[in-house]
Amino acid sequence: MEVDAYAFQAEWHDPQADLVRPYTMNFFQPKGGAGPLELQIWDDKAKRTFLKRAPLSDLRMEDLFIGSTLTVHARQLKLTAYANEGTKALLEGAVECFGLVTSPDAFPDFGGILSTIEGAGLAVTRLRLVAEGGLVVAMQVSGPGGGAAWEVASMKLRPGSCKKVPSCEVTPYFEDARRYPTTAVFSSCTVCLIRPHILKDGRAGEIVSSIMKAGFEVSAAKVVHLTRLEAAEFLDVYKGVIPHYPSVLDAMTSTPCLALELRKDADVVPSFRELCGPHDVDIARHLRPGTLRARFGEDGARNAVHCTDLEEDGELESRYIFELIG
Repeated sequence: MEVDAYAFQAEWHDPQADLVRPYTMNFFQPKGGAGPLELQIWDDKAKRTFLKRAPLSDLRMEDLFIGSTLTVHARQLKLTAYANEGTKALLEGAVECFGLVTSPDAFPDFGGILSTIEGAGLAVTRLRLVAEGGLVVAMQVSGPGGGAAWEVASMKLRPGSCKKVPSCEVTPYFEDARRYPTTAVFSSCTVCLIRPHILKDGRAGEIVSSIMKAGFEVSAAKVVHLTRLEAAEFLDVYKGVIPHYPSVLDAMTSTPCLALELRKDADVVPSFRELCGPHDVDIARHLRPGTLRARFGEDGARNAVHCTDLEEDGELESRYIFELIG
């Protein structure tokens, strides 16, 4: 089978040795999209193959850009540079990355704007809600023919509701916490994590719209790629309680998820838990077909959303996501 090949320099932080280890990641795309992307990893320091060539079903071409973090067998590797000029020439023109910033008055249509981006075949790789004359959603998006795809998609939106900017202009929204502190309030709140499979499927906007239509206020939002340690700490209460706990960790750390802090007038934790529905997707579909897990869930590990279960944990979970981790 004929393939197109791409190579990136990458690095992995070894938590045990506290070292950054360099690798070369080689990707192979069957021509015509006849199958999944394949990956082979070379250990630059040891001068040997680290991972033999094998297909990765969750990997997409829009994931391949400098700065992207990929999870491979529970290790998160960051793409730091093109490994050769051929890859640079092929991908710099094919996969475009750029920024999008919403206007403050467009925030009520946050979900609709997100759906428009996803409907254009673009992946939201970074997102953060900030205060700048009102609530503003800053995003970094990428995709094949990204700029042209966005120009067509943006015509569906109200003029001026979302502007395109170079990636360098949107970066401070994500990295300058002093200038753009979190909008999380850490009180009378609950946390929603829209799971990675939803972002992969391009349906996060639908869930955000459903949440806001149900009367919940989105007080903070960001795309976060949890490490396995972070996910294990965050979900520790479920260890030994749900039978598919290891699979949940795998699913939650495979690619980024979208984290939301939500508020409502009263009883926000049980109210949002009701909207999410039972953990078990089959039970949700049978007993609560209108809930988020019934509508968007796939199985026990990919049940669309995590929600705070205990009322006293709302602030704790929000602080963990929006204050303690990057």
